[in-house]
Amino acid sequence: MKVLNCILLLLALLGSCQTKTTITHTLNSPTLIDIFPDSLALVEIEQKWGEEDFPVFMDDVMWYHSELMIMVDTLRMDRISTESRNLKLIGGEKTWEIEMDTTAQKWRYIYFDGTDFIEKDAIAMKDYLIENY
Repeated sequence: MKVLNCILLLLALLGSCQTKTTITHTLNSPTLIDIFPDSLALVEIEQKWGEEDFPVFMDDVMWYHSELMIMVDTLRMDRISTESRNLKLIGGEKTWEIEMDTTAQKWRYIYFDGTDFIEKDAIAMKDYLIENY
């Protein structure tokens, strides 16, 4: 247990030393942006859910994620997948800056429809794309 705590502390220290680089994406066509947690966020999630429930939780998350990605691939939609913590999305007249470390959401799905940004969870995003793409 001490070793695990030391590893978690080391990961937290390394994460706090990282510079906050903002990655900019300029979008010119309908695009789905999926942002997923980095290793530090996954450690937090595992601590929250516990060793026993964490695999079940992750299995559910990955199933819904894969269902959405299959839909995006079927629609031949542009997609950006990232675990970047700081993003700047530029699409048309709109700009959206995202700092993942300041939100409780660990997975985010953002759709740029050519004009606006729309954010929904994986299940709702799949339904939205079926109706609107």
